[in-house]
Amino acid sequence: MYSWNWTSFCGHGEQFTEWSGHDFGHCFEQIGILAPSYAILATISAYHFGRKRTNIRGSVVYVSWTWFLLLRFVAVLALLCSPVLQIVLTLFVEHVRPSFSDALVASLSAVGWFFHALYVWNVRYLHSSSLRGPPSTIVAVFIVIASNAAHLHTVIIMHISGSVHKSETEKITTFVCAGLCAVYVISIIPCKRRIYHTGVDSNHAINSSGGESEPIVWDREHTYNTYSHIAEPVVAEKGVGCLSWLSFYWVSQLMSKGAERQIQSVNDLFLLPARLETEMLEGIFKSTISSKGKDLNADSSHLNDESLSRPSEYGRSWDSQTSIPTVDIISSINYQEDAQTYQSISNAYAERVHNKNSRSNNICRTDKHPVKLNLFKALSSTFGREYFCLGILKLLADCFGFAGPIILNLLVTFVESDVSQDSYKGYVFASALFLSTLLATLCSTQFSYNVQVVAYKVRCALITTVYRKSLQANAVTQATFTPGEIVNFMSTDVDRILNFCPSFHAFWSLPFQVGVSLFLLYQQVGLAFLAGLAFAVLLVPVNRKIAVKIGELSKKMMKHKDERVKLMNELLYGIRVVKFYSWEQHFTDCIKNARENELKCLKGRKYLDALCVFFWATTPVLISILTFTTYVLIGHQLTAAKVFTSLSLFLMLIGPLNAFPWVINGLVESWVSLKRVEKYVNLKDAQPTSYYSNLSDLGSESIIEMKNASFTWQECENVQQTQRMGSNMADGQSSSEEDTVSQNSSGSENIGGSQDLVDISFKLVKGHLLGVIGKVGSGKSSLLSAIVGEMNRTGGTIEVSDLIKEEGFALVAQEPWIQHASIRDNILFGQPFNRHRYDKVLEACALADDLQMMPAGDKTEVGENGITLSGGQRARVTLARAVYQDKGIYLLDDPLSAVDAHVAQHIYTHCIMGLLKNKTRILCTHHVQFLSSADWILLMEQGSIAQSGPPEEIITNVHLMEATRQETRQKDVKEGGRTGNEEDEEEELVDDLTQEEDRQTGVIKTDVYKAYWLAVGACLTPWVLVSLFFMQASRNLSDWWLSYWVSHSHSSNSSSKTVAEVSSLFTSKIFSELSTNANSSSDNLRFYLGIYGGLAGANSLFTLIRAFLFAYGGICAATVVHKRLLSAVIKAPISFFDSTPIGRILNRFSSDLYSVDDSLPFILNIFLAQAYGILGTLVVTCYGLPWFLVCLIPMAAFYYKIQLYYRHTSRELKRLSSVTLSPIYAHFSETITGLSTIKAMKHMERFCEENRRCLDVNQRCQYATQLSARWLDFRLSMLGVAMVACISFIAVVQHQLSTIDAGLVGLAISYSLSVTNLLGGVVMSFTETEKEFVSLERCQHYITETPSERWDGALFSPTVWPSEGVIEFDSVSLRYREALTYALTRVSFKTRPGEKVGVVGRTGAGKSSLFLTLFRLVELTEGRILVDDVDISRLDLTDIRSKFAIIPQDPFLFSGTVRQNLDPTSSHSDTDLWSTLERCHMRACLEQMGGLESTVSHRGREFSVGQRQLICLARAMLTKAKVLCIDEATASVDMETDNLIQSTIRHEFRESTVLTIAHRVNTVLDSHRVLVLREGAVAEFAPPRDLLEDSSSLFYCMVYGNS
Repeated sequence: MYSWNWTSFCGHGEQFTEWSGHDFGHCFEQIGILAPSYAILATISAYHFGRKRTNIRGSVVYVSWTWFLLLRFVAVLALLCSPVLQIVLTLFVEHVRPSFSDALVASLSAVGWFFHALYVWNVRYLHSSSLRGPPSTIVAVFIVIASNAAHLHTVIIMHISGSVHKSETEKITTFVCAGLCAVYVISIIPCKRRIYHTGVDSNHAINSSGGESEPIVWDREHTYNTYSHIAEPVVAEKGVGCLSWLSFYWVSQLMSKGAERQIQSVNDLFLLPARLETEMLEGIFKSTISSKGKDLNADSSHLNDESLSRPSEYGRSWDSQTSIPTVDIISSINYQEDAQTYQSISNAYAERVHNKNSRSNNICRTDKHPVKLNLFKALSSTFGREYFCLGILKLLADCFGFAGPIILNLLVTFVESDVSQDSYKGYVFASALFLSTLLATLCSTQFSYNVQVVAYKVRCALITTVYRKSLQANAVTQATFTPGEIVNFMSTDVDRILNFCPSFHAFWSLPFQVGVSLFLLYQQVGLAFLAGLAFAVLLVPVNRKIAVKIGELSKKMMKHKDERVKLMNELLYGIRVVKFYSWEQHFTDCIKNARENELKCLKGRKYLDALCVFFWATTPVLISILTFTTYVLIGHQLTAAKVFTSLSLFLMLIGPLNAFPWVINGLVESWVSLKRVEKYVNLKDAQPTSYYSNLSDLGSESIIEMKNASFTWQECENVQQTQRMGSNMADGQSSSEEDTVSQNSSGSENIGGSQDLVDISFKLVKGHLLGVIGKVGSGKSSLLSAIVGEMNRTGGTIEVSDLIKEEGFALVAQEPWIQHASIRDNILFGQPFNRHRYDKVLEACALADDLQMMPAGDKTEVGENGITLSGGQRARVTLARAVYQDKGIYLLDDPLSAVDAHVAQHIYTHCIMGLLKNKTRILCTHHVQFLSSADWILLMEQGSIAQSGPPEEIITNVHLMEATRQETRQKDVKEGGRTGNEEDEEEELVDDLTQEEDRQTGVIKTDVYKAYWLAVGACLTPWVLVSLFFMQASRNLSDWWLSYWVSHSHSSNSSSKTVAEVSSLFTSKIFSELSTNANSSSDNLRFYLGIYGGLAGANSLFTLIRAFLFAYGGICAATVVHKRLLSAVIKAPISFFDSTPIGRILNRFSSDLYSVDDSLPFILNIFLAQAYGILGTLVVTCYGLPWFLVCLIPMAAFYYKIQLYYRHTSRELKRLSSVTLSPIYAHFSETITGLSTIKAMKHMERFCEENRRCLDVNQRCQYATQLSARWLDFRLSMLGVAMVACISFIAVVQHQLSTIDAGLVGLAISYSLSVTNLLGGVVMSFTETEKEFVSLERCQHYITETPSERWDGALFSPTVWPSEGVIEFDSVSLRYREALTYALTRVSFKTRPGEKVGVVGRTGAGKSSLFLTLFRLVELTEGRILVDDVDISRLDLTDIRSKFAIIPQDPFLFSGTVRQNLDPTSSHSDTDLWSTLERCHMRACLEQMGGLESTVSHRGREFSVGQRQLICLARAMLTKAKVLCIDEATASVDMETDNLIQSTIRHEFRESTVLTIAHRVNTVLDSHRVLVLREGAVAEFAPPRDLLEDSSSLFYCMVYGNS
């Protein structure tokens, strides 16, 4: 056999010896240390030399030469010459022939420094790195410097010892190289400001002059923001090379920006890669769902009919096919091309669906066995191939991971063996250990990254699907879900479904890892491993039982969370009503009850989790003690190789055993959430093709025709069941448990009530005005709902023209829906801006004057749901939006009720009969006088058309007495007059009403951590930390004792030696007594096993204590944080809710609070355990191998630098993710509220696009967060790989010196194999903990920074107060903010006991400000308000608001029962409630619905707006308050009902003081006195008759006009 001749290779008579005396062998040093270091330098330098230079429009940007760059370049050139000079001097001066090893080192040195010189030149052109160069090159240079230092030491030793192999030339060149290396180090210390120049590229400089341009000052910290034209946002993954991809080097620029605090907005992040584009992913998943259209009847989707019929070149080819094949994402380089292809396919299918035009005449069709979409199969067919193929990477990572213990066995065996054994084998084993851990790192990081990419695809598909379903679903079926539930679908449920992505691969991988570990254990300890296995098997059913129970509790917890979020949502929407009536405590109690139920489930979950933690943490320890004890007792002897290979395998078992129950739990939770979302996605879609029919008479001028049509607000199944039972139940009464569920309405703005329609027949001719009149609850709004397809058709037909089907209806709902945007954006509603048309619309809708008074005109920002506008302004903006759309047909649901008489006349004249005179109009109204010019009138009664005919016939026959009186009075009203209508106090708010969401920067403040630990408990926190310390200490001691056992149990005098050493270590009396008995072999075994078992038992005890203490502490913190957060929000002033979007507040109570409840304690527990674990590992490793400290110091510095980079970046990314998440929820909540308008106007696709935009922004943040995590994961794993390599090679070298303990070496290496995961785990868990603390920080910001109303007063209110109701305003002035003008200016007036006062004034006069100051919703700037001579500023808020009553203009009902809405505090008897309802003319209606316990859905969808106003009136009447404020509460009722209500108010509150803001003139004329406000001051205060007799009075002008 051929044998390598090392002597000839090394030359000079040298042998290849690793260690010679006290230093490395000379030849070994050349080949094993110097040559590899130069090879690394050459490789890395060549890579960076080849990097792309920066170009600006053809000009290459480069940095000016600096003194340190020149110094560095000269040093490198000198280093390049030194090896060549050494060879030359050796040949021609010493006349010695260089050996092969000399030539190898010299050539590699020359090549390395040559490429490095090129790199130093090129570093001037690389803007992405500092002038020091990329970190990898600095590391490579320092490796060379370290190897040269070792070589310098060897050369010095050779000359001191007078070695025969010494060389003068080598000595000189080595000293020169050392000096040049020192110069190089000096040159990289400075980091001066960059001065860039541009050099012209000949390929592009056609119009440029030669030479250099002016220098560009470009500091590195301005690279990504200040000069965006140089460094624009980069598309992630684009143009990334193989090595950069594997090492995530391309992410470094993001990490640098984060470390330098330059990440301020989403624009500072990567653009999403092509394979994560939201629009493309939505199209792919939609195509997959559409391919199952035969199961879902997707081809009759409401949305597809409207928006998905875009032209496509694939259209014809698809027509001939029956289905679309499953489209799978194929990973490729050209993602953009794939994206375009998928989008084309999606568009083509959508066109085919649109053109199919299949219609069905089945009425209220229900399938007995409907085939539902299986969401899991749809996701699998879309993303399954890419996802399941990633299992190969996972399998490779596991296999390379298991190579570690096998090689460890060989290495420890080598260390135990005689030193005379071939030394190269040790280096081979150490190198193999290094290589296996390296490959395992590469596979695992790529697997984690790509799995998360698939998770983002699934997230995008689910969120867009849920959003699209909300626009597609039939309004009646969608009522089974509340807005809180739907928001949870998009937040919590989607996040839990995404947990499936890593969990599924872990589900098969973890048992595989356990199986391989057990097989390898069998190879080491034989059948003894069965003892440990039996224990592990016994835990399987226990863990399964726990996992199932956790799943059940999770399901219950989510149900209670939905209820809590729904209550919170309603509280926020109705916060004004809650504060007016002082119901804060009641709603706080309701939310607390829901929270307590949620916490009960959370508590059960956490304690079960603690039990799991106990089992999982102690299982490896108990398995090891059972296995080793059995192995020894059956007669075998433990060796270091067997023990520490087994111990390494036990450590590898920790991960799978710990994770498997979590994986099962994650899969169970994912499945529960998937089924919840699937239930919503499977809601029946609106089916316009079957709902509407084509007009039968194509030649007529009709545009809509109903023939014996009947409609219902119930589910079709309920209707059919009712018909089968033959029952005549009233509309809205539930007949089954499903009915009860269906009452939980969505939050859409309601254009109808609960009134069903029967036998409706009419014809609407194009260009005509159709009037619809009737009493409250007669079905007027339901008729409009039926026309736009919001109800279920149960009989007859509704025929519409094709034009209407295509362009939709211009709907003006009775409850105005306003978006959170500027007034102009609300009016344009997605249409292009046309100045002429826009101005005409503003004039017709009487908005021009209002906009002039606003601080930013039509660009003034409107609060959520139009909260910053008055009721009249909201109504007119809604009308202007519809008019600007320029549709063919207009559905106007009582738009004139919310405005005063003059404005109503203006709108009717200039808008309805002016700008819209050629349009088809349906006008529902109580103002009969406006219908005299109608072409046809329908009179509705109890859901049917009682009469129909021309105006002169219907108006004459209908006995609406007040209509005649009002019509007569209106003849005298001129166009210039107004009674003053509608401005709330917020009309003075500036444009930037809603501030950008607060985003903290920098590190998490200490106060946040302190707040959490204080919430856990000041006494409990130390005990948690102490139990963690003892748990880890007992664990490490047991492992150390095992190594001590195997190292000292082989010598013949082991007993006495062991006892002596143990006695010296432990001076306790117990060990002294044990020493007298430890003389025989059996006693020795009992001694070792006794201590080992005792340490294992102590570890189990401390683990149990730690697990349950932490679970209890987490529950305490969750309870305290929610209590404080709820208290802070509910006590906030009304200005806080006006300026803060509801979605933003809900985000605190849903996602952020979920993190505090579950995610934060979970990840904090992991972090603390891993932190203690890494400290224990390092202590044990340094104890076993002290030389490891030399490697540990630079590793620790590198570790600190990496984690610092990551923490700074990830913290900002988490904050950006949270901030960009709120708009998704806010937009979705806004969409749900305005569903009727969006669907009627056919704007679904535009809103889908807006949702995609919000999602896209958030996906960028989420994706960047994932990139940063993978960047860190790879570098920390490589640090672990380096640690394994260092320990292995140190062990081999020390073995050569015969100064090593095999037991401690085995323990150190077995620990080092797990330290790779621990290193990454500590930083990842710490960073994740910081991220979760961001959620707590956001909650804490609301807790500490939210302003609070002044609840406590200085005086107790009198026992009977107010007794007379005398209100006195004494020089009251009010300003909402310092920068604004006064809303009220020195207002002074005083009422008499029981007086009825009407309050009028023009827009902005301060009418509503009076009410707000009286209820102290805003505090006075100056003056005081007295009620019965008591200054209300000195009383508690509860005393004031509970003693006054108000009927707001916008009626608001909460979900629950009628009783809860009337009397939430249960203060009145049923008799009182029924009596009040009868006086409000609502008794008959409620008796039909089922009485006081009948269900009220979200915002009272069952009732019309008028009925809701009557319920609010009854609510006020029950208070029997001495002070009543009415903000035109009867605007939406008919005249007859209005007269009855006014009579009721006069009778019921005859002894009370009543302040009324009026829109109807007759309401004001009935008052005792009228208060006229002008510009925030009192202009007139006198009886109305006196004011009308004075033609110069303001009130006279308001009633009769300026003429």
